[in-house]
Amino acid sequence: MVDWFTRAVRGHDCGEAALAVDWSATPLGPPDAWPTGLRRAVDLCFSTRFAVLVTWGPELTMIYNDGYREMLGRDLHPQAMGAAAPKLWGQIWDEVGPLFDDVMRTGRPTWDVDMPLMMDRSGFVEETRFTFSYSPLRDDDGVVQGVMDIATETTDQVVDRRRLSTLSRLSFALHGHHGDPEDVADLATAVLRDAEDVGLVHVSLGDPGGPDRHDEATDRRDTAWPAGPVWHGRTLFAPLDTHPERPPLGTITLRGNEQRPLDETQRAFLLLLASTVSHAVAAAEEHRSRVGRLTSVSDALQQAMVPATPASPRWQTHYRPADHRMAVGGDWFDVVELSSGRFGLVVGDCVGHGVVAAASMGRLSSAGRALMLAGSGPAQVLTMLDEFARTVPGAELATVFCGVVEPATMTLTYSSAGHPPGLLVGTDGASAWLDGARGPLLTLPHAGRSEHTTTLAPGDTVLLYTDGLVERRDTRIRDGLERLAALARAECRGTPLGELPERLLDAMLPDGARDDVALVAYRTD
Repeated sequence: MVDWFTRAVRGHDCGEAALAVDWSATPLGPPDAWPTGLRRAVDLCFSTRFAVLVTWGPELTMIYNDGYREMLGRDLHPQAMGAAAPKLWGQIWDEVGPLFDDVMRTGRPTWDVDMPLMMDRSGFVEETRFTFSYSPLRDDDGVVQGVMDIATETTDQVVDRRRLSTLSRLSFALHGHHGDPEDVADLATAVLRDAEDVGLVHVSLGDPGGPDRHDEATDRRDTAWPAGPVWHGRTLFAPLDTHPERPPLGTITLRGNEQRPLDETQRAFLLLLASTVSHAVAAAEEHRSRVGRLTSVSDALQQAMVPATPASPRWQTHYRPADHRMAVGGDWFDVVELSSGRFGLVVGDCVGHGVVAAASMGRLSSAGRALMLAGSGPAQVLTMLDEFARTVPGAELATVFCGVVEPATMTLTYSSAGHPPGLLVGTDGASAWLDGARGPLLTLPHAGRSEHTTTLAPGDTVLLYTDGLVERRDTRIRDGLERLAALARAECRGTPLGELPERLLDAMLPDGARDDVALVAYRTD
């Protein structure tokens, strides 16, 4: 006949360990002599998959199920079965011992959430977290003789939340940061040094053979950056900005929390940190290079501040500076022949007049042309001009209209940074303002530049201009716009395109230009 103890524990891995214990040699004695309260606790322990520990008697002798075995790590099972809890858990008894004592003394259960315990259960001192309740176990007379521990290990959840918080802080700190790569490296290092799950962080930029390549963490000196992530024990070395056409910008060295195992989750966490920093460093270097390229292009194109109009009968342009002693001022236009028969066009206005405004205009004009030739769309051109304008004194708060005309599809796609709306005039004399995709002036905050596409009809005329054409101190700008629309409707129907800009300028500015004025006219076939 099977005894009650065998019947209660069989079929479980920990049940086999329990059956192997000589209980007669423990303070509990043979199972057949155990009191009813202890028997019921053991039955409950092995009837659930929740982690349950039963301790009984003054020595708090341990009996536990398969769920609890996971909490014993690699080294403490099976010797924990039948052992005294204070002896087995001596390393954490200062934390949990008083809880056992309180239950034994008062008969009241405890409740702890995510309690931190430093445990040596798998060959190293390990940070762990547990949510658990200690409950009293009573004998047949109702006297508390033991403690039942129903527990859940929450270490992974706590550490995952911490790691996610670190990644969020790092991403937030680096997002949109436009400093040099050195600034990004310093910022990332500052964030990760405060992270509980990062034991070591070092970011090195520059020459791989330079003095900064000595790594104090491993006492090694490399002569070249690694081609990809490399692990040396618990330490990760990863290159920064692994662009296929250039060497890495540097390397990041990371080591995780040494009180957590170097498992796949910790490896993935460190690799993700390295990747986040790498992308930020690469973006900063690209920003620096882009600004450098734009500045270089701007300087090279200063001699052509007002480029020639394409040799096409569909385009006519005119520039009239406020200062007649100068050929250019703060306003500009550019019509760029692109691929597949398309045309890019930019019309803009810098604050001010004269040489200072002309210098700012020339740099913005050159940058805009370079971006259009590189294949950037209207919204992207304005977004990058936002960045570029911050580096050019006098270019702040410029207004720009940028568009792409596609004769094959008869469309105009455009975006505006605070610029007066273009005007579309049909062959029937009807007109419409090109006032979609409007955004703030260059360098002002915005949620993102947008684009709008307008369909063109045969014979349509598109007029783009700067505010000097419609703005007067003694009149509202709305009146100037209405006057331009009325003149355009009258002139566009019968005036050859080659004569149109001069006629509009003379009619709108009978007393001459008081402000720089740029005018671009396009007529579809």
